[in-house]
Amino acid sequence: MAEFFYEGVKEGRRVKGKLVAASRKEAVSRLKGEGVVPLSLEPVSHNKPIWKREFRLRGPSEEELSFVLLQLSVLIEAGISLARALELVASQTEDERVASALLEIKGSVERGEPLSSAFRRSGLFPEFLSEMLTAAETGENLERIFAIAGKHLETVADMKSRIVGAITYPSVVIGFSIFALFVAIKFVVPKIAKVLEGFGRELPLVTKVVILLSDMLTYALYLSPLIVLAFFYRGKLVGRERMDKLLLKIPVVGKVGFYFNISRFAYTLYMTLLSAVPITNAFRIATGSVSNTYIKDKLEALSEEIERGRSVSWVLRRTGIFPPLFVNLVETGENSGELERMLKLASEIYKKEALRLINLWVRMIEPVSILIIGVIVGVIVVSVLLPLTEITSGIRR
Repeated sequence: MAEFFYEGVKEGRRVKGKLVAASRKEAVSRLKGEGVVPLSLEPVSHNKPIWKREFRLRGPSEEELSFVLLQLSVLIEAGISLARALELVASQTEDERVASALLEIKGSVERGEPLSSAFRRSGLFPEFLSEMLTAAETGENLERIFAIAGKHLETVADMKSRIVGAITYPSVVIGFSIFALFVAIKFVVPKIAKVLEGFGRELPLVTKVVILLSDMLTYALYLSPLIVLAFFYRGKLVGRERMDKLLLKIPVVGKVGFYFNISRFAYTLYMTLLSAVPITNAFRIATGSVSNTYIKDKLEALSEEIERGRSVSWVLRRTGIFPPLFVNLVETGENSGELERMLKLASEIYKKEALRLINLWVRMIEPVSILIIGVIVGVIVVSVLLPLTEITSGIRR
């Protein structure tokens, strides 16, 4: 199978996209079957010069996918057909992968393929969306499903942006301070120390410490490639589950990550159950939405208990990691027949708690960053001025 990029005309409008076919002849036949008059059809080259390649280390962001799903919801609710809605959203999407996937989905649906299967085959959209579409017996509630999924991805994107925003300022400040300290330790202080030694003066203790740090830093630079490799392969060296377990124990950061994961789990379970997805599938999908391997493994180890008829609250309690309030809310929902509502409530509670901790972190990190900068500047000033003072006093004598 080969991938082709095409440009053509359909119903007087210029269209473009990608499709996969066994040959150019089959690609042309498929385009004509979809009502597209091909103007150009070129195989996608995977041997482009390196400066012309588009590097993608990850898939489309939650924000991009949220925009697509919410747009589909609005257009379908306005009475526009699904095929036309997919085409319109594809034309408004900047990410070529998403636009191409939407046009592929459109073509697949027009050929009679189920919508859920077409979305799943694209490989860009989350699994819970395909399951929700599978559970929809008719197309009457498509706009509702797209809206629910889009709002969920919007919430996830918002949470991630808040976390990134919270750590950006202190990271830049601390990074700049470390760079300044590196320059002073590696270049400035050693030169002043050599001048001082030329006068036969003994170096002050703080300057000796800084020079020692300079030597240690030199060795660290030699080891930096190994340190970088260890960082990227930390999951294999330490074990991904153990690493994620350690991350949960980090003050503030661990709590934010934990609350974010259980909030996402609860909301995904709420969405899928609300769309009439069977509880076993819904629990599996919700477990898959958890990014922390330690939490995910705890849930996966007990997922078979759901198939045996155990309640969700029983399984969550057996993991030993979910807060009592979370488990009690789920249990109350099961007993009252309002599990979906309680899951949504639990998701909101822990999302707000994560945001509260993020705001607390931002308020705390600013004075801490200033303190760190002050200490670093103080060490640099003392390590430089003390030798200069020694030189000045020697000249006067």
